[in-house]
Amino acid sequence: MFFIAGLVTWLEITHFQWLSALFFAIFAILALLEWRRRTVIITPTKMVFNRLLQKNYLVIPIADIRQPHFTKHTVTVTVNGEVLNFTFTSKAIARLKLALKQQEVQ
Repeated sequence: MFFIAGLVTWLEITHFQWLSALFFAIFAILALLEWRRRTVIITPTKMVFNRLLQKNYLVIPIADIRQPHFTKHTVTVTVNGEVLNFTFTSKAIARLKLALKQQEVQ
């Protein structure tokens, strides 16, 4: 939302606007915080994802997870036919991979 507001302000006014720069800076800060502050809690029955700007947690039952695929910074899982992609730090990906392996998710 902040990115769009900054882009519209920048395109409407042809010279440099501090308001556009402010919107872009807010967008960059929020995007970085969203990526760095995301947490996952793994219990024996579920995974709980905490996201920065949403007050409701995403809860995924471990039994419903199919086909986990890991890359350096992302994990892709299929849950009830829906493909979900998550971006984490490489350390968090390694811990998540180990936890799912211990839960024997295929």
